[in-house]
Amino acid sequence: MNVHLLFGSKKSLDDWGAPWLKGGQEHTHLAVRNPGGKAALSSLLAKSLMAVLQGEVKSALACELVMTDENWNRHPGYFAEIASHSTPGKLHTCWMTESRARFGFPYGGAGRLTYHVGILPILDALQYKAECRDFWRAYAALLDKFNGWGLSPDIEAEFLRAADELYYLLRYHFAAPSPAADALETAQACAHNAAQALKGSEAPFDLELLRDPDRIRRELGEPLKRSSTPVVVPSTSVDLNGFKGWQGRALYDAIGFAENCLLAGPTGTGKTLLTYAVAQAHKRRLALIEGKEGMLDMDFLGAILPQEDGSRQWVDGPLLRAMRDAHFSPVLLFIDEINRLPREHLNLLIGLMNPKSVSVLAEMGLDLEAEGDFYTVEVPMTSEIVICPTAHLRIVAAGNFGAAYAVYDLDPALRSRFATVIEFDYLPFGDEVELVVERTRLKAKVAKALVKLAGETRRMAANGEVPGVIDTRSLLNWAAKCQRANAVSVADVMAQARLSWADIVCGRDGLGKVQTGVFDALADYLTTQGALP
Repeated sequence: MNVHLLFGSKKSLDDWGAPWLKGGQEHTHLAVRNPGGKAALSSLLAKSLMAVLQGEVKSALACELVMTDENWNRHPGYFAEIASHSTPGKLHTCWMTESRARFGFPYGGAGRLTYHVGILPILDALQYKAECRDFWRAYAALLDKFNGWGLSPDIEAEFLRAADELYYLLRYHFAAPSPAADALETAQACAHNAAQALKGSEAPFDLELLRDPDRIRRELGEPLKRSSTPVVVPSTSVDLNGFKGWQGRALYDAIGFAENCLLAGPTGTGKTLLTYAVAQAHKRRLALIEGKEGMLDMDFLGAILPQEDGSRQWVDGPLLRAMRDAHFSPVLLFIDEINRLPREHLNLLIGLMNPKSVSVLAEMGLDLEAEGDFYTVEVPMTSEIVICPTAHLRIVAAGNFGAAYAVYDLDPALRSRFATVIEFDYLPFGDEVELVVERTRLKAKVAKALVKLAGETRRMAANGEVPGVIDTRSLLNWAAKCQRANAVSVADVMAQARLSWADIVCGRDGLGKVQTGVFDALADYLTTQGALP
């Protein structure tokens, strides 16, 4: 196997979500066995690490491999199923003999390697944990950072060191580097279908180890290092899915500094949109709770439900699912319309958001080999106590506060648990016009007219002259209809208004009809502006 193939690509890894990494880039974050003063990044091995970090290894086992091209000879080795990075839902198989004489890859063969080449020795390291201690130490440090920041430049140092350790693991196993120990010098790359796992010989690996840095340290007999200490927020710009307004950076930074956030402001101003974008930017799985009238226990914590076999079992709701996921990896829990939550759910949330130290948990009978603070919830019907590190769970809540909304008052004890409160409002005129044009491709002249009328409804609503406003969501809906209808005149855009916001802004009379007087007055306002014919 040609070792140079590992370093053939010099491209950046932006298609893998890491434009800050580039094949061949030199660095000084060295493996323990690296005898030189610098290293180069293998693009293939970088992809291997990213695939493992992102959970793309779906199954793996130690087994006897049956070679189909040499009279069904048997060799001890490793066999894995890897999720395709480019084709969602598709699985690729790959394998490696324990002697490392042969590697099998999807589309592999002489002169061709795929990123699976770096995943296979990690399976070998699962078999020989103590001997591969240097790699596991580097991987655990990388996993700590990845669990907090995802594939961001903040994990670069740990990523490069783990990649260098992976290179030495692949090439020399756990021997000292030397020509005699070079496992790749005579290795053969084959197509993945050149071998099969012998049925009955399989010993599956526990892949959860690849997600939990503290489990790795326990396996190595080393101290745990889990901590809720926040990491400094990167100063680089972030992509928030086109969100406009200072609130975007404020929420992104607050989440990075381990703060729970409350978003307040009128409906349709982008609170939900921004939260989704920030969760994606921080590489946190998004969990959602939606406050609503008639909310059930199953919509929040969970409930005991009947099963198909006639039994009754506890089933987790979104809150417990989020906490169980956050025990291992970063989660952003978004509670939309928080002030529509029933009182009993708000009380439970207050208790959850009171972090507990390891010593307090010990007094509760929970003996943890860990550091830092934890969120806890006791399930009333089962007495189970569910915990997760505060470092892994961020809570963002959003609400519409004010007399115009039929909601509960937010308990001061709960409000005080949100370290950051971000007020949302409608965008300035120029920014809102730009948003409308970007999202709907409406002509700028027409977009300006629509935004002017939206602003007028907001002024009128503040003075009690109309019952509702054209909020940003309604504005974009209206603009999209105008774009489809090629609306260019006042009559055209107001015809589309009847299909979008007329009932909200104008209200209805005693017979349930839209108040035509208010609607006509708004049309007259648009005419007097002179922007449209």
